[in-house]
This record gives sequence, structure tokens and C-alpha cells, in this order.
Amino acid sequence: MKRWLCVWLLAGLLTSCSPMAETATNSMDAALRTVDALVSGEHTIRLRGAEYDGDTLYQAVESIWPYAFTMGMTVYGNGMTEISVEVADPARQEQAATLAQAIAIQATEGLTDARAQLRALHDYLVRNCVYDTETAAAGSAVDGASPPFTAYGALVDGKAVCAGYARAFVLLCQAVGLDAIYVADTGMNHGWNAVRLDGQTYFIDCTFDDPVPDQGQYVSDDYFLLSTEQLETTHVWDQAFYEDVMDAKWGVKP
Repeated sequence: MKRWLCVWLLAGLLTSCSPMAETATNSMDAALRTVDALVSGEHTIRLRGAEYDGDTLYQAVESIWPYAFTMGMTVYGNGMTEISVEVADPARQEQAATLAQAIAIQATEGLTDARAQLRALHDYLVRNCVYDTETAAAGSAVDGASPPFTAYGALVDGKAVCAGYARAFVLLCQAVGLDAIYVADTGMNHGWNAVRLDGQTYFIDCTFDDPVPDQGQYVSDDYFLLSTEQLETTHVWDQAFYEDVMDAKWGVKP
């Protein structure tokens, strides 16, 4: 999994005709406001109110907004920060988002319990996507924004690596109003998902539940709705950071 973040520090001030900037109190708040802008179709947002950590901002946006993208951050001398986001191959990624809507609605038809809905989406993804062993083996030589790393690879091509599975799962969940984020760890070179149910955090790793070589319709549930304590026996990640993301997005756990 690759990510890019460019930061420029500019001593000059923006001109008086520049659009009004929103206020964000910290990097997590800035990420939420950036995602809101992206959902509204805006790819540039100006913020003021704090010095934002670029890595935190990028990682938080990535966890909530299930697209492969690059981010630029320009810091001006008057305390204003301009954040710009460029989506990789936007037509394909939007195609995947549209398809996710139809898939999710059909897969969860008649289901009202959130756990049952999550299981239906998990099972659909495992049955209809094959783990891309060639891309995985190529490692850093492969462009991290190419289809296997996106929801397009998982939902349209039916072939992806972990990032594609996890981003597709977020899109599927969002389509039916379920809470899910994308979790990634560079040390593991792996991505999966976290959800909140009744105020508690659980994890779903569709990639680990999809056998290699592929076994058709067989679906494992070994990594479906695991607690933090269960998942940390096999996975490593920044637990505090992703809890902060979920707290910021859905409200602090009771």
C-alpha cells in the first residue's frame, strides 16, 4: 500500500478575494471537514485554526473516504491551510461506487440486523473477489493506486489485494447506512476494516477470510467481527489512532 503527501510552506498571504476558510481545531477535525467537502464534490478545501499534521490528516481521510487518492497541503503565512485531493482514475472509482450501491442493497435485502447485513456484505465480497497474488508479489514495484488497490478491482474486476477488499467493504457498508472504516498498517503491509456495533469496536478482514488459492463459494468467518483482543493476536495497527477516528466520526463510545 502506497500513499503520497506533499506539503509546501508559503510565507505569503492569500489575496483578499480568496474564499472564506472553515475553522478546524485539529488534524482529525480537518480530516472530517475534508471528507465532507469530498462527498459534496469539492476537491480543494481551505481551513484555518491550527497547524495540521499531514500524516494524521491523510491517514484519517483515507480511513473514512474509500478511494485511492493523493493529497497536497499548502500552508500559507496567514495561518490558512489549503488541502487538495486528486482521485486516481476517478471514472473507474465512481463506477465502483455506483456498483456498490446496487450490490449492497441486493445483498442485504430483507435483513434488518446490522450483524446480518455486515455478514452478507462480507460474504459477497469473499465469494466474488479473488486475491491478486501477482500484484501482491510485485510489492512496491506496483502503483498503489492501480485497480487491485481500489474498490474497482474488488467489485468490477473481481481481483484485488487487501486495500481493494477493504475499500470495497467500506463502500458496500456506506451504501446501506452501516458504519465502517478502512484500517491500514504499513508494517504489516495490510488493510482491513473496523466497525462500531452498540458502541463497541469490531474488526472484519475480508482478505484473510478469502482462501488462497480461491475456493469459489467457500467463505471463512475466522476474521469476521473480532474484538480488539482477538485481532491483536495476528494483526498490528495503531489502535489509539483508529479509535480516535471512529470517536470523531460516530461519537465517543459510552
